[in-house]
Amino acid sequence: MRFGSNVVAFDLCGIPAVGNLDNGAVAGLTPEGAQLCQRLFEEDVAEEEARRIDPTLAQWLIDSEFFAEPRETAPLTLAYLHVTQRCNLSCAGCYSEDDARNNCEDAPTDAMLRAIDELAEGGVNVLTISGGETFLRPDLPQLLQRAKEAGIGTVTVITNGTCTSDEALAALAPWADAIAVSFDGWSAQCPAHIRGEQRFHLLCDTVHRIQAAGISAHITPTIHGKNAGDMARYVQLARELGATMNYSLLSCESSDALAPLLPSDEALRSLAQSLLAQGSMPKSSGGPVPFSLFAATSCGAGVKELSVAADGAVYPCHMLMRPQFHLGNLFEEPLEAIRHRALEMGFGQLTVDEFDGCRDCGHRYLCGGGCRARALFAHGSLQQLDGYCQLMRTYYDQLGASLKQQFA
Repeated sequence: MRFGSNVVAFDLCGIPAVGNLDNGAVAGLTPEGAQLCQRLFEEDVAEEEARRIDPTLAQWLIDSEFFAEPRETAPLTLAYLHVTQRCNLSCAGCYSEDDARNNCEDAPTDAMLRAIDELAEGGVNVLTISGGETFLRPDLPQLLQRAKEAGIGTVTVITNGTCTSDEALAALAPWADAIAVSFDGWSAQCPAHIRGEQRFHLLCDTVHRIQAAGISAHITPTIHGKNAGDMARYVQLARELGATMNYSLLSCESSDALAPLLPSDEALRSLAQSLLAQGSMPKSSGGPVPFSLFAATSCGAGVKELSVAADGAVYPCHMLMRPQFHLGNLFEEPLEAIRHRALEMGFGQLTVDEFDGCRDCGHRYLCGGGCRARALFAHGSLQQLDGYCQLMRTYYDQLGASLKQQFA
């Protein structure tokens, strides 16, 4: 047996580890395990010998496909589908707002259904339905039904929580795995920095009505410089509501009107400590972030993830929906051609080993370089350091120190 070229070795604050970049599997190693893995990088080792040295590790490496050759192209697994550009609110910094906001008709149902079929056939197993405001689209239940019947494993709907009728929720109940409600404050007294108007009680009522319909409810606050110390309060709110919680990290350029809300390095370090205390990880800009370690060399934009705008235009991810990253239109051409174009544009070559400020960092295979959109916003290039690097660096420094103490 010998490791495939998709396997990397790294050090987490003195703990030797190996990771599989194809599936994200990570293992910390004992001194004996580290010696075995070093040999597996350099030479063929008989399975019987590996099992004699460390039977548990050997079996885990086999089960986690550490000896398989890497896939030529990583599979597409996640997509955002924006079903409308209409919205009843005007939230500062909305990532999907452009000149078409409230100025264009929704795409026909048939076009959306074909797009869903393409995504399902292309391997998408996690689909996020976004907008605009998703509940303004009357055929939303039909779209979710098609997604589930096409075999997509997890379908989540994002909503601002202000126009979710009981009738619409009942129609979505057989098909929606979860509905995520955006919060801008953990109490009615919190200033609404993003929305401008606090609707806390309305949103809490929406969460309860989602649950009454038999659908799992998430709450999704946007974390920024003014509320980076409030993570524990949001976690407590989720517990009180009986909901799960995910979060978004405010992402914008320094010239944006919201730039004063970008957290300082001190706030990012404090947020990392809070995330560690709450059992969450700082990897994602929008999705659920469980407490686990995951090996990666990039965020997957344009390769493992795509974002489809309300007019069918496809982009590498929901945070890179900009003209220079337009990959094609799913209403007009097959997904395979669009994915090929993403690779031609270099998204398959975005790797943390090439990012400025990342290539020599010991945590690079855990954070994967963070978010390429935040790198663009902070430094003007997809190849630069994520503007929230301090968050991830502090998190993994402290996690590594904690693990080292625990297993010393």
